[in-house]
Amino acid sequence: MEELKKILREHAKRYPLMQPRDAVKLIYQNEFGGGHLIRDEQACLNYLRREYADLEKDPTAALYEDIGNGIVRVNLAAVKPENLEQLGRDFIASAAKHKGTLDSFLNKLEVLKKLAAEGAFAFDADALSVYLSEYEAAGCPAVSHSAQYRLNYEPSYRVIQKERVRS
Repeated sequence: MEELKKILREHAKRYPLMQPRDAVKLIYQNEFGGGHLIRDEQACLNYLRREYADLEKDPTAALYEDIGNGIVRVNLAAVKPENLEQLGRDFIASAAKHKGTLDSFLNKLEVLKKLAAEGAFAFDADALSVYLSEYEAAGCPAVSHSAQYRLNYEPSYRVIQKERVRS
């Protein structure tokens, strides 16, 4: 769990406006990868192409950020056009291979609670508690980033196994 603590602290510094929902999303991806997004492989690839076409490219941006457990978020803005199709295939392959467990995920949420109580985030432990109460009652589903996170950080990435990253 030390790796997760380190990653949560890094993300709290890098994304100071992250909300409880964004921290939970990070942990969800750390545990389960990105497979919750894939229902149809061709539709997944088509969506990736459209998202990439509408995105402002930034070849100076970091290609990926580590989210632990052998998983990374690949920044679409930094992906070279010739590598986009392979990224899509890597995303699909990673989703098929990486499986987590609810018990492990719930244990990781306990780490998040401790860090929130220590003041590691802009949100406090009470805000996290309120969010988690509703989240757990809903069955711990995959979630999207908060509106505040999307507005301020414009996330556009794919979650893949770190071993699949290509420069």
